[in-house]
Amino acid sequence: MEITNNLGGMLAAQEQVSQNASKIAQVANTVGDPALQEVSQDLIDAIVGQIPEVIAYSANAEGIKTQDAVLDTLLNIKA
Repeated sequence: MEITNNLGGMLAAQEQVSQNASKIAQVANTVGDPALQEVSQDLIDAIVGQIPEVIAYSANAEGIKTQDAVLDTLLNIKA
């Protein structure tokens, strides 16, 4: 069991969320009036792209929690 694998997955998910958030923010900064903002495919992809990244981040966090619980159990058995 390697926690570093989960941490790497969490960092990758965090980077994707940051990139998608930057794309979303670009649209808001380009046109100040929300009524004039155009919904483009890039904006839709950036918003929808957030969903699997959040799920991946949570899944990796749960993996770390599970690994921690297993390690605790092994240490209790050993002691």
